[in-house]
Amino acid sequence: MSPLPKLTFQLRKWRTNDFKPFANSAKKLKKLAGRAGQGTDAFEKARNELLRLAQNGQANRIPAAIQRPVDVRALSFLFGDESFRANTQITKDMLDSLHKPRTPLGLLNLMQLLGVFFRFFDQLADGGQNVFGYFCALLKKELAMRARGRAKQHSDLAILYHNRWLFSLDGPAMLVGKVLQNNLELEPAFARFALQHYRHDARFHMVCRFRYYLKQLRQLPVGADGPVLVEVCKEEVYDAPAGGDRLLGHKILEILIDRASPDTISDAWRGVILTIAGDPRVAESSNHFVKWWFKLGRKRQNKVRAWLSGFDLRLFLEALEDYGDSQAQEDLQRMFPARKAFLEGLLKQKLIQHARLFVSRGAEAYLHQHYGDNELPEYAQVQDPYRSMIYLQIGHCHMIEGSHSFRLRLYPKLPPENAITQYARKRFTPDSLGKGLQMLYHKTYGDNARSLSVVHHPNRRWLAEAIQFLRQEGIQLDVEQLLEPGAYQQFKRQYSIF
Repeated sequence: MSPLPKLTFQLRKWRTNDFKPFANSAKKLKKLAGRAGQGTDAFEKARNELLRLAQNGQANRIPAAIQRPVDVRALSFLFGDESFRANTQITKDMLDSLHKPRTPLGLLNLMQLLGVFFRFFDQLADGGQNVFGYFCALLKKELAMRARGRAKQHSDLAILYHNRWLFSLDGPAMLVGKVLQNNLELEPAFARFALQHYRHDARFHMVCRFRYYLKQLRQLPVGADGPVLVEVCKEEVYDAPAGGDRLLGHKILEILIDRASPDTISDAWRGVILTIAGDPRVAESSNHFVKWWFKLGRKRQNKVRAWLSGFDLRLFLEALEDYGDSQAQEDLQRMFPARKAFLEGLLKQKLIQHARLFVSRGAEAYLHQHYGDNELPEYAQVQDPYRSMIYLQIGHCHMIEGSHSFRLRLYPKLPPENAITQYARKRFTPDSLGKGLQMLYHKTYGDNARSLSVVHHPNRRWLAEAIQFLRQEGIQLDVEQLLEPGAYQQFKRQYSIF
């Protein structure tokens, strides 16, 4: 008899999608297990009776009412029910009554109690009587009994048993300590300790996040970059609840804003603030302002606005210099150092109280090429291919500076109808910031109302006129700081300005 021919199989490698049906089935089984025994007439009757006792102020009668396994299932379910918790606190007697029908507890009951523990955590201590410690002891005892059985050593319950230090008020601190010691990320670390199945807004998880991210932020050198800044910019992190109407993002923002210098902030820290909360210089009715800045308070808003005014100025100068270089505009290149020194000098002297950036189509392309969307402050668009402008409030005065042939304009006040500070308006024409604004100003305050409109000449006469105007309005200036290095003596002799 001849041997059978050799069979050859060409099996492809497993793909990630091949495992999806198994994962989906596992999720369905977990969901079904979570509902097991609930919805039956007996369960509904037991739950309603216990809830009635709680709502009628007869919670002390609940332990005596626990006689059957279905009563235990109903009570362990109600421990996490908001209407039940609104009327009563968990007591030692209630916890003891869970073992009246049988010991140890059923798996479903244990899973429900674990869910209650991680969901409410330290809030369980509100009832006094050291209920929190009693609850922890009960859970550790139940896990120990299951660990002595035939439970798989790598099951979630076995993992919780081997890490039973989690069941204490120091649990989050100890978990975070292990995570930091082993250079782990927090969210994946929850799975390592079998905590991934509990609610994302569980109090235990919230406390862990507070300790993990906030501790790193407090220890980070002021202005320094680091991996924690990447983590806190993830939506699932900064949108995590922090108690009351606060989110973890509010805590993150408070630390960064409060620790940073009043004068400046690093690109890394500013990027985090803008990613989470956006620019505070928007309409106060906007969703972003209401969600973040309203709750951070006026003092922090003003501190960030001051930083962003400097950032606006930097972006304006970058775009102006880039255009002059890329287009070989000699007149723009020649006058750029003087304009840069003047604007940066105002910033150094802390005279700029407010700013708003208006960018051309070309400047907008430059900004998006060099910065991420979340790294940019709020700006308005100018319907012009080349010219960009910036508005600066200097003391009580208002200045509009622009690129190319745009005149420098100064006003002691702005007409109420101006749109510059109306943040809901995002598009402007060059005329609405130049001649149009000047016409509106004189129409409102009269033809003789003081203002300045000056062309940028290479001889710096425009600068002398701007300095004279601001000084006449009572703005104190250190002129030398408004000039390029080495230019002060010649400027002083030429224009008699000290």
